[in-house]
Amino acid sequence: VLTGRLAERQAELAADAVADLQRLGPTFIKLGQILSIRPDVLPPPVLAELSKLQDRIEPFSSQEARRLVERELGQSIDALFSEFSEQPIAAASLAQVYRAKLRSNGQEVAVKVQRPAALSTISKDLYVMRRGVGVYEQLVKRFTAQTTDYQQLLSTFAEGLYTEMDFRNEALNASKMQEVLAEADGMRGNRLVIPQPIMELTTRRVLTMEWVTGVKLTTLPAEEVRQLVGVGQEAFLVQLLEVGFFHGDPHPGNLLKVTEGPDAGKLALLDFGLVAEIPAHDRAAMVSATIHLANRNWAALVDDFIDLEFLPRDANRAVIIPVMERVLGPYLRGGGAKAFNFQALSQDLLTTTLEIPFSVPPYMSLLARSVATLEGIALTADPGYQMVAQAYPFVARKVLRDDGSGTAALLRDLVYDEQGKLRPGRLSALLQAALGYVSEQSEGFVDFDAVPAEGASAGEVLGFVLSPEARELQPLLVGWLAGAADLVIRDRCGLQYQ
Repeated sequence: VLTGRLAERQAELAADAVADLQRLGPTFIKLGQILSIRPDVLPPPVLAELSKLQDRIEPFSSQEARRLVERELGQSIDALFSEFSEQPIAAASLAQVYRAKLRSNGQEVAVKVQRPAALSTISKDLYVMRRGVGVYEQLVKRFTAQTTDYQQLLSTFAEGLYTEMDFRNEALNASKMQEVLAEADGMRGNRLVIPQPIMELTTRRVLTMEWVTGVKLTTLPAEEVRQLVGVGQEAFLVQLLEVGFFHGDPHPGNLLKVTEGPDAGKLALLDFGLVAEIPAHDRAAMVSATIHLANRNWAALVDDFIDLEFLPRDANRAVIIPVMERVLGPYLRGGGAKAFNFQALSQDLLTTTLEIPFSVPPYMSLLARSVATLEGIALTADPGYQMVAQAYPFVARKVLRDDGSGTAALLRDLVYDEQGKLRPGRLSALLQAALGYVSEQSEGFVDFDAVPAEGASAGEVLGFVLSPEARELQPLLVGWLAGAADLVIRDRCGLQYQ
C-alpha cells in the first residue's frame, strides 16, 4: 500500500525535492543534476522534475545581473552591446545566461553572469559537507575494507567548484579544448562545435562567448540522440585516452544539437568550468585494464588497478582475485549480468569494498561522473545502449595506431589466447571496430568477440590492414602467417616422405 502511494505521488515528491535543492543552493543543485540523467536509477516522473535543475533554476534579478556586468567590464551595457536580452535565456546553479549582440562588430554572443553570493554560499555548503564526510569516513573504515580518502575526494570536488567560479578559467579551458581536439588524431570529421570566448569581455564573474542556437539532446528523437551521443562519446574518449584533458560536467544542458547557421546538425559542447587532466601513464593503464578485463586475466588486471591506485601495492592477490572474478565476471561475454551499463557495474564494484581495500583516486570520481552522465543521456533514447561496445572502435584504432611502449604487448593480449593461438573471431571484431562497425548484439559490458552482422567488406578490411593505421598489427600478422606457412610446408614435406 505504501509503495503504491509513493508511486502515485512520485512527481509531487520530486517537485518538492527540486524546490528543496534550489533552496539549499548551488552545491546541492549540482548533486541533483547528476541524478537527473539516470533512467536506470530513478523513474521518469522524478527525472522530469530533476531535469529542471539543468538550466531552468529560478533566476536572480536581471537588474542585478546588468549592474554586475557593468561593474565587471567597466562600461555600460549600452556601450558594449547593441542588444541585450531583458530576461536570461537559461539559469543554472552558478550563473545565468543572456543573449546579446556586440556593438563593435554585430556578433551575437552569450553573456554568462555569476549568481550573487555564490562564493559564500558554496563555502558554507562545503564546510558542512566536510564535517559530514569526516563522520562518514570513520564509519566506512570501521565497517569495510575500503581505503578511499573521502576528504581528498571532497577537496577535489571543492577545487572544481571554486575553479568553476572563476570564469577566466572556463574561457581558457574552452580555448585549450578547441586546440587539443583540432590536433587529435582520434577525432573524425568536423562534427563538434566549441563556442569560443571573447577574452576582452571576460572576467572572474562575467563570461562572454560565441552564441550557438541549439536544443538539448534529451529533447530529440531517439535516433538523433544516438548519433550525437556517438559524437560526444568519441570526443570524450579522445579527451580521456589521447590528450588527457577532459570535460568534467557533460550534463544535458551542456550538450546541444546546433539548429542554425553553418554548423547546423553538429554537436555543441558548452561550459568548460570543470575540467581535469589525466597523466599518460594512467591513460595507458585504463586501456590495458579494459583489455585484461575482456580476457579475464585477473592477475594482470590487479597490476593495472595497482597502477591506477585503485589497490595498494601490497594488495593480497589471493583474496582480491576471487572477489574480482565474482563481481566483474558477470559483465563479460556470457557472464549473465542483467544490465550491461556503467551504473550497474559501479554499484556492484561498491560491494567489493567490504572485502578488499579498494580506493578511488580523486580525479577518478570526476571521470566516473562524466561517464555516467553520457551513458545516462544515451539510455534515455536507447535502454539497451552499451557504452563499452560503442566505444570499442576508438579503443581499437588507438591500440592499432599507437606505437607507444607496451602497445604491442596489449595487442598480442587482445588477439592471441593464453596458448599463443590467434583468435580469428576477436581479430575480425577488432578490424571491424577499427573501421567503425560494432555488433548490436554484444553479450557483455565488455565483449571484444562480438562480430557485427553487417560490416566492412573484405576489400575494406584488407586495405586497412595494409595501411599505416594498422602498423602495430602488421608484425603480428606477418608472424602468424609465417608460422602458418611453416606448418603447411612441414605438413606437405611430411606427406611426400611417407
